[in-house]
Amino acid sequence: MELSHLPAYRPVQFRTRFKLRGLAAKRKATALAAMNLGAEQMPFEPNALYRVLHFRIDTAEKAAERAKWAGGRMFNLLTGQSAHFVPLYGTHVRQVLSWAGQYVPGGIAPAERYELRLDFAKLAHKALKAELDQPK
Repeated sequence: MELSHLPAYRPVQFRTRFKLRGLAAKRKATALAAMNLGAEQMPFEPNALYRVLHFRIDTAEKAAERAKWAGGRMFNLLTGQSAHFVPLYGTHVRQVLSWAGQYVPGGIAPAERYELRLDFAKLAHKALKAELDQPK
């Protein structure tokens, strides 16, 4: 499938939004976001990046299979899964683009969520596989 008409990456698009109600829910969300802040900005080791990409590519391919029928498209819409993009934090988008041999633009914020085009994820996965000598 040709994906060159799509952007290389884009900010995560929330198709469905659930609003937090009440002060306790907002405090909990803030605390969880603060705990996660450090993890999302740390680059992955090559082996960990390989495993993450393997999972995200598999998820996107399953979303593509589901998208062939109306119920699957609804499931993809509700879960936010895409057949053409994989979700990653900015730090990891930069890593994947680098492994894929692509230009890494400077405007990618490390802690922001992005969706990276699937073909770039596959290129980086293939390069990591060759580097790490991983089986399929």
